[in-house]
Amino acid sequence: MKKVLIFSASIGNGHNQAARAMQESLAEIGCATMIIDTLEYISPTFHKILLESYTNLLKISPKMWGRIYHNTEKTRFFDMNVIMNKLLANNLKKLINSANPDAFIATHPFASCMLSVLKGRNEWTMPIYTIITDYTIHPSWINHHINYYFIAHEQLYYLVDVYRHDYQKFKPMGIPIMKKFSLPINKKDLMEKFSLFPDQKTIILSGGGLGLGPMDKVLRGLDQIEQPLKVFVLTGLNQKLYRKVMNSSFRHDVVPLGYVDNFHEYLEVTDLIITKSGGLTTAEVLSKQVPMIIYNPLPGQEERNSHFLLNNGCAVHANMIEQLIYFIEELLQNPTKIDYMKRMALTVAKPDAAKQIARFIARDMELKGR
Repeated sequence: MKKVLIFSASIGNGHNQAARAMQESLAEIGCATMIIDTLEYISPTFHKILLESYTNLLKISPKMWGRIYHNTEKTRFFDMNVIMNKLLANNLKKLINSANPDAFIATHPFASCMLSVLKGRNEWTMPIYTIITDYTIHPSWINHHINYYFIAHEQLYYLVDVYRHDYQKFKPMGIPIMKKFSLPINKKDLMEKFSLFPDQKTIILSGGGLGLGPMDKVLRGLDQIEQPLKVFVLTGLNQKLYRKVMNSSFRHDVVPLGYVDNFHEYLEVTDLIITKSGGLTTAEVLSKQVPMIIYNPLPGQEERNSHFLLNNGCAVHANMIEQLIYFIEELLQNPTKIDYMKRMALTVAKPDAAKQIARFIARDMELKGR
């Protein structure tokens, strides 16, 4: 039985979701796997500091994060390999040597970089596969000693040209999501489960795993819409926001939800989603062909994801509450446009990405004789 170590990082929930999707698909073809939260394993203290700093930066100064992201698209401020060499990487080496894996998967750029450093230093022969979890390719993902990169779509090949890398290393198989997003579900049963009525339109309001974004303002804006609505508010880990929504009164039926493991069910019954266009959320929504309204995406990777969606007709973009409300009403009253956005989503969605990537990795390990 082949053994694969999957290295993620809990900086944004999407990287862990991609890791779990790969674990699920690799198990189906007989591979043993282990998921390692890379930074947490190496240094819990550093991981906590980095996560808090990242979260606070997004909350307090998203424009600053955007400048960092865009500047590092052009050139790295620092050589991450030097830093990773100093970040207690030997702790990771001990784990790898004891596990004796046949291959590595990285679903976060830090993890990809660390594995690259260790492979170069120790002359390991095991292949490293990097899964890029956005609809773009930031250079922080690109490292030495990586055998293959799995990217979200063929349209991203222009970035391979920009970074002057070998086409053959980049495989446009999609962003891996859990198998449940591609399985059929009885919609009638779900409508009963979620207490939905035929005359109600359903909206999901999603702020990502951290529940970021001006959700309260959006909910107040929805009060202007006369058509009966059921609004599911995904607050993620933001307990303050959850309590605020729970203790508030709105014109429509508003249901706050913390972190959920049945997002696929909500997508099955919703008419549209208001989202910030995180990579994994985008892949999941596309798999269900749900029209998207992108509202105030973070500068950086979410902004790049939104460009991809807008260019492919899967979403519309709003910067102001008034514009957002206009788009909601227009879409809910325009089934032709809804159908168009669903068709366009179908053309770019890759719901079986995890299965295809797992099969590719299995074949590649066999060819390498591991």
